[in-house]
Amino acid sequence: MHKPERREKGTFSGAGNLKVRGYAATWDTYDMGSFDERLDQTAFNRALDQADEIALLWNHDTGKPLARVRAGNLRLWSDDTGLGFEATLPDTQSGREAYELVKSGVVTQCSFGFQVRDEVYEKGSTKPLRIIRDADLLEISLVTFPANSSTSVEAREKLNEALAALREGRALDGESMLVVQTILDKISEAYDYVEEGKS
Repeated sequence: MHKPERREKGTFSGAGNLKVRGYAATWDTYDMGSFDERLDQTAFNRALDQADEIALLWNHDTGKPLARVRAGNLRLWSDDTGLGFEATLPDTQSGREAYELVKSGVVTQCSFGFQVRDEVYEKGSTKPLRIIRDADLLEISLVTFPANSSTSVEAREKLNEALAALREGRALDGESMLVVQTILDKISEAYDYVEEGKS
C-alpha cells in the first residue's frame, strides 16, 4: 500500500443555504513534473461503496470536519466529469465562515486525500503516465492553497522565496511551507518507488 497523497483537481462554488457543490477530482491528465497523472474513471468506485466515514474538511484539518457522508450532509458521486460532491455546511461559526469564503470567491479550490491501491505506468508522448486505477478516498477538503501547487509557476516563485528565507534564517510563510512540504513528499515517494524496485 502506498503512502497517503493529496491532490488539487477540482473546484466548487456556493449553492445557497450553506450548500457547496462541485468536483473534488476530475478525470483529466495532470502534469506532475517528472510524470503525468490521471485518475481512471473507476478509481473511486470501491471507495464510494464504502463511503460512510468520508468527511469534508477545511484545509485537510481532521479537527475541523464540515460534513460527513454518514451524517447525511455530504453526498459523493462519480460521473463522466469526475468525483462530484455536494455538502450542506453546519450552521456554526466555522460552517458559516467557510460558506462565506466560498460564496465570496476567496476560496475556490478543493483537494482530496487518497491512498493508491492499484496503479500502472504507461509510456506517454514525452514522459511516463501514471494511471491510478483504484484508491481509497480518505477525505475531501476546501482549501486555501492546493496541495499540488508545486506544479504551478506561482509555486516555483514561492519555492525560490522559501529557499531565500531559509538561507537568510527567516521563517517560512504558510504557502512557502506547503510548497516545501509537497516537494519533500515527492522526494519521499520517489525514494519509496526506488526501494520497491530494488526489492
